[in-house]
Amino acid sequence: MSKKSPAQQRAIRIELLRARAAIERQGVVHGVNHLRDSLTPRGLLESVFPKKSRRTPRASPSDWLLRGWSYSRRYPMLLSLGSTLLSTGARRKLRWWKYAAAAVLAWQVSRNMRNG
Repeated sequence: MSKKSPAQQRAIRIELLRARAAIERQGVVHGVNHLRDSLTPRGLLESVFPKKSRRTPRASPSDWLLRGWSYSRRYPMLLSLGSTLLSTGARRKLRWWKYAAAAVLAWQVSRNMRNG
């Protein structure tokens, strides 16, 4: 192997650092794009109601309970919100939550029936 001069070594090192920086920038751009897509209303709904694939069976009630449990562990404010909704003072407002939940459920059922 031939020895390279300090100027050549420095030029090689600079080029490697530029390549590494370009790769890191691409990773950051990819992550930002993924975050942007996941924060859209559709992305948020897909995080709660993932798309059905032909390989995965339909979610059972126990899957829903486990998912709810994991969400409550990850986001403790959900338990607080749930207890607030079920408290006596919020029962009058609970009627509107039921209507909203029924609308979301009807929308999901119609979407699933369309997609077959």
